Amino acid sequence: MVSDMLNGYKVIALCLSRIQDATSIDFVSQLHDRLREYGYRIFVFHIGTDSDWDEKNIDSSMRIFERIDYSVVDAVIIMDEKIKNRTISEQVIANAKKANVPAIIVDGYYDNCVNVQFDYKSGFEKVVEHVMNVHKPKRPHMLAGIKGNKFSEERIEVFRKVIEAHGICFQENMVSYGNFWAKPTLKALKKLWEAEVIPDAIICANDNMAINTVAFWQQHGYRVPEDIIVTGFDGIEEVHMTEPRITTASCDYRMLADMAAEAVIAEVKEGDFWVMPALMKSESCGCMYLSKLNILNDFNKLNSRFYRYYDDNRILTQIAESMQLCQSLEEVPDRMKNRVMGHMCCVLNQWCADASINPMQGKESGITDKKYLLYDAGITASHSLEEFDVKKVVPRLEMLLEQGYPLIFAEIDFMSVSFGYACFYYQSCDHTDYMMIPHVVTALNNGIGGLLNRRHQKYLTTQIEHVYKHDALTGLYNRLGFMQECEKQLIRLKGSNTSVTVVMADLDGLKRINDDYGHTAGDDAIRTVADALKNSCPKDALCVRFGGDEMLAVMEGMYDEEGIRAKISSFLAEYNETSNRPYTVATSLGILHVQTKDIVHLEDVLKKVDELMYADKAKRKHR
Repeated sequence: MVSDMLNGYKVIALCLSRIQDATSIDFVSQLHDRLREYGYRIFVFHIGTDSDWDEKNIDSSMRIFERIDYSVVDAVIIMDEKIKNRTISEQVIANAKKANVPAIIVDGYYDNCVNVQFDYKSGFEKVVEHVMNVHKPKRPHMLAGIKGNKFSEERIEVFRKVIEAHGICFQENMVSYGNFWAKPTLKALKKLWEAEVIPDAIICANDNMAINTVAFWQQHGYRVPEDIIVTGFDGIEEVHMTEPRITTASCDYRMLADMAAEAVIAEVKEGDFWVMPALMKSESCGCMYLSKLNILNDFNKLNSRFYRYYDDNRILTQIAESMQLCQSLEEVPDRMKNRVMGHMCCVLNQWCADASINPMQGKESGITDKKYLLYDAGITASHSLEEFDVKKVVPRLEMLLEQGYPLIFAEIDFMSVSFGYACFYYQSCDHTDYMMIPHVVTALNNGIGGLLNRRHQKYLTTQIEHVYKHDALTGLYNRLGFMQECEKQLIRLKGSNTSVTVVMADLDGLKRINDDYGHTAGDDAIRTVADALKNSCPKDALCVRFGGDEMLAVMEGMYDEEGIRAKISSFLAEYNETSNRPYTVATSLGILHVQTKDIVHLEDVLKKVDELMYADKAKRKHR
């Protein structure tokens, strides 16, 4: 392996979805236990939901897989059946191969990779053989998954093969489709019941359908297994909590983790490794329940998890709402200081903190953009946005690597815009903690996304207001905007004896410029006079395009008239000298000083300064 070690540790990048699932947690926990003693550390790159084999279903949360740094990774493990998107898996494999990093596929198959798979076909055959050999049904029926699905069709063929080996002729009506899920299963069973075609054994392609099958027949007065034998396949936890308990085959993801760990330790780069599901005989087929599981203890744990789950989700909703109401990102870390957001940090793209950027255009930003550390639960001091080097992965990386537990990464995104990522660093592989990760991520998505979306709305409102109040050609206030702002200033200064300087500028010879050189040249001349006025006044001056070629500036204070004239004249002289225009831009000025106590009507002031401007224009024409 050719990667650079990270602080002296070898790193495994594990790609999966739905870390809250028991099978995912078992896999991560077992992989951690096996590899830790060999100096490996696990970075889990996680998405909250799978894409259900929809190759077009690639949303912004999947950008988390782009964050894998192959320069420090010794192997990539992809849980293909969890992610359920070959396009994503192929992209990760291609990037790994480019960096000469082995790709280990779990529960899937890709060429030129290490493929660690369950032997589903042989495992399912064990279940069917057990039913036919031991319990000898006369009217077996197959409840398959999705029609055309690879796993479903394979299990149908196993069913056909085994029952025919036992002298029963296979017919197409011996197969119903439950689509691996509850509602279609109940629909298929209802069809059998209404047709009064009652099998004496129903072999289900997965446990979920088996659980619903047992419930359906019991509700319709049939006994399981006395009247109807039912079996499942997968070995999910729930099969131990039904009455009767379900016969199944255990597809234990811990065994997959062991096999993947062996491939990592041996530095295997290609090859196929198979894990055989174990037959779990139980009551639904008529066998004795032999599990050593403590069901009561497991139920109490599940019950405890449920109430904590409920309470934690209520808290997360409150945190997300309070984040949305923040005025800026700097306020967000204080809202996150809660036990449900302990053992995690959050890193955002720097543009998220820039109020001048339209946040909904952030999707144009890349993974390598500069980052800010928004929050780290391990820092007790008050938070402030600090620039963060993504090569460090997370704050306090050395300490977290020393602790040795998996680091779990998830994308922070909202409305298809990626804002950054979160990292969870629990000091165990506890089911309750891992089950909450997707909910914490959702709260961050809604909280940060809602805040930035509000800022986006404010941004749009500001832009609309700017367009409403400003002249498109010059960028100065239009007359409506000026009157509103000027009214505010006069109210503010009411009762004081403050000096106000008013400047009226009018472009000389606009008609001639338009007639000789066109209206584009006229617009350029108008814009130039506006720039001259604006650049010759203080920043807080109210500057307005008052008419076609008339500009006005109002500024608080007594400003030297000659100084204003000199600045404007100098600006225009430089423009005329450097612009190479065939015409000269010049302006006439009226400048008035007035005390606020003497202003009764603004129109009177404007009329007076307008008269001063026309007097100046007359003088210039006379010259």
